[in-house]
Amino acid sequence: MIYGIPNLTLILIFVVISAIFAAINTITAVSYVSSHIQINRRGFYTSIYLGIGWAFVGGTAYLSYISVILNLIILAILNIGVGIISFLIFYAKKAELNFNQKIVIPRTYNISRNGTIFYFSTFIFGAFLGIIVYLLGTVGNFDAKTASIYLQNIQFYYQVVAMFGFGTNLVNFDFLVIGVITAIISPIIGKLMDKIGRKSIFFAVNLAIPTILILFSFWTNIALLLVSIFFYALVVTVFVIINCNVWSDLAPDNKIARYNGYGWSSLGIGGAGGFFLGIFITAPSNIASIDILVLIAILIMSELSLIPFVLMKESLPPAEEIEWRDEIINLYVISSSGIIMSDYSFKQEVSGDSDLLAGGITGIVAILKEIIGSLKDLKSIDHEDKKLLFEYPPNRAFLVALFTKKDLNILRTKLKKLTSQIHDVFWETLADWNGNIEILAPIKTMIRNIFEQ
Repeated sequence: MIYGIPNLTLILIFVVISAIFAAINTITAVSYVSSHIQINRRGFYTSIYLGIGWAFVGGTAYLSYISVILNLIILAILNIGVGIISFLIFYAKKAELNFNQKIVIPRTYNISRNGTIFYFSTFIFGAFLGIIVYLLGTVGNFDAKTASIYLQNIQFYYQVVAMFGFGTNLVNFDFLVIGVITAIISPIIGKLMDKIGRKSIFFAVNLAIPTILILFSFWTNIALLLVSIFFYALVVTVFVIINCNVWSDLAPDNKIARYNGYGWSSLGIGGAGGFFLGIFITAPSNIASIDILVLIAILIMSELSLIPFVLMKESLPPAEEIEWRDEIINLYVISSSGIIMSDYSFKQEVSGDSDLLAGGITGIVAILKEIIGSLKDLKSIDHEDKKLLFEYPPNRAFLVALFTKKDLNILRTKLKKLTSQIHDVFWETLADWNGNIEILAPIKTMIRNIFEQ
């Protein structure tokens, strides 16, 4: 009893204050990283921050075996201390809370709709994590003699944890193991996301979910148990990094912190909901059908969380696709006879006579098709540090050639759109075109609308 306040109540108040500081610290840190780090390194730097955070999670989970009260107090001190130190750093103007959006969100992008879908997805995945945490945290008080794979496996898991001398607290053992694994693999996953894109990594790693369910049937083997836990840590790592990055991508300018707040709240609320669903699944009245309830709950939660990601492909592009403006150099629209119809320079890196260049391009295209003996159109020429991308209309009256540093999907899409617009507007003009460039002047406006705005 301190000043008339029961010790347990005081600790709970301390923990609640700590949780508030933890939320503020997380949202501030992720928002700061998102708005100050280059887009093509956002995943890596965010994962470094999260890796450090998971290391603290694992460390405090280990402390719980020494003393749960000590664990809560140290965790609270860490959260509050980081919050105060961060405040002093910003107050001293050693760092600025300037959350400017680095991504140009397309005018046609429905932020409200996609944000709502992603909020739902994050909530469902949080529920999935909550169910797993609870189901792996039951301490084996059930009768394992029943014909239940789940109950028998949990009994085995309990014995493994006890073998390592960690007592009966399975939940904190989960956090200890997952925290250590995640701290190690977070920077690797973040780097891969920056290199090949978050969408690809996300869908690849989600194959681990059915793999975990299959391996769970063989959990009486300690090696397969450890592999399952590693895959679980991998799924958690990927989703949390994506959660940090995508909410920043969705946010309009100066609203990155607010949108990160939405993301973490949906994950937290979903986790709490999943925890209570786990209590329902393991209720004594449901023991007879516990295996089917566990299987259905995990499958439904994991699959429902995937659907919004499929619907929101455009919000999960590789970083390089976001920075496509930095890659384009020059664009040429060339008639089938080799005359420049329009040209547009994004950077002053290509010099020389445009007509000579146009003739050279059409000549190279014709020669390569002749040498190769292919009836298909040439789509690109790769010169290591520079690429030349081509697109053609149905009547082959002209071609569009784009000089770029990288061959990106988004550039291909824009080339097709530009080619289609030029064909739709000028197909009659080009049927008997006499070389008058002035009547094709609107092409430059089309280029600006597609590549500049």
